[in-house]
Amino acid sequence: MAQVPPAPNARRASTGRPAVLAWLRMLHVTQRISKAWNELLKEHQLSPAQFNVIATIGGQPGLTQRDLSEKLLVTQGNTSQLMLNLGQRQLIERRPVGREKLLHLTPTGQALFDALVPAHEDWLVEQFGILTAEEQAQLALVLRRLERAQR
Repeated sequence: MAQVPPAPNARRASTGRPAVLAWLRMLHVTQRISKAWNELLKEHQLSPAQFNVIATIGGQPGLTQRDLSEKLLVTQGNTSQLMLNLGQRQLIERRPVGREKLLHLTPTGQALFDALVPAHEDWLVEQFGILTAEEQAQLALVLRRLERAQR
């Protein structure tokens, strides 16, 4: 099996084991991409968590708050805080349906969703542009396998 060279700035104390090195590289890349995206979100006065809420509700209107928490992998308390903030900004609304309140974007929230989600996708395509389409597909497959193993 080929050895993966150490990640930039990886401490020499690392074991040199491929899994550790892969983790360090994945973490480093994720942090750099996230930092750049977070800076872009600041232009819209949004945190990454708020963007995730808008993107999720925009893609699946009518979720319950519990369903949203599960999709975002956050606590219901965290989701409540996000809902409060986004509701005060008139980006989301709760619509009563029977005994439940379903989450929807307001017209302002929908406009933000319509502007940001395609921009986010375009930005990600640009970030991954150094990889060929085949490499991107392989990376997605490998990450999916890792994700499934964590469930």
